[in-house]
Amino acid sequence: MIYNKNKFFNRQTKLDFVMGKKRIQRFHVDKIDNSKSNLEIDGEQSHYITRVLRLQIGDRMILFDGSGSEWAAKIIDTKRNRLLLELEERATPDRESPINLTLIQSVSRSKRMDLVMQKSTELGVTRIVPVFSTNTVVKMKEDKIEKKLNHWRNILISASEQSGRTKIPDLMSPIQLDTECLEKHKSDLSIFYDTTGKDSYGANKPLDITIVIGPEGGFTKDEKQMAIDAGYIVMQSGPRLLRTETAPIMALSILQYLYGDLSN
Repeated sequence: MIYNKNKFFNRQTKLDFVMGKKRIQRFHVDKIDNSKSNLEIDGEQSHYITRVLRLQIGDRMILFDGSGSEWAAKIIDTKRNRLLLELEERATPDRESPINLTLIQSVSRSKRMDLVMQKSTELGVTRIVPVFSTNTVVKMKEDKIEKKLNHWRNILISASEQSGRTKIPDLMSPIQLDTECLEKHKSDLSIFYDTTGKDSYGANKPLDITIVIGPEGGFTKDEKQMAIDAGYIVMQSGPRLLRTETAPIMALSILQYLYGDLSN
């Protein structure tokens, strides 16, 4: 297998580039052994590729395993519910943000939280920490948490496939928003977004940033003070009241523009 950083994929290559008239699809797979020239896919993913997308022998795709690299691959065999691929080229494109972004997000209702997972992934978040704060309206039973985490992980994978990311954001299990949580995830720049607070960002460029986003009902005064005591900067989310699913999109976009990869 040939490694070529610039030939097949590079920063200028459009994510939905076309070979002939057919768009090249991207798929996340388990760890790829770079010493092997073939890869086998089975189960639901194989069914989706061959039965839903109707890809056939000779068709090409892009594979990535979350390690930061991606591979050009070609279908060389299809049998029953199994797909055999030839790994043609490996590349390490520069599509991950230069800053590490941790999003501490108050859990919200299903579709709203799904949107947060999808859009924050597209905007380059590194880690997502779902939390239960005082005004969180969603109650999650212990036996339902793993199912919800799997649902969210699938959204992260799908958003990474679509956006061209080569790494999947880390997803933590939901926890209570408390001092321990805030201190554990504190970064070079730690921001607690609220309806009141500072309205300007510092000039120094941090490598690690943590942001905290509240629930539909907002944060309490005690939670705000807890964040201040933990060393977080309280920033106002703007002149208008944002929904809990809109606030992280706003915050991540601003931070990527100021310190990340949206300023070029």
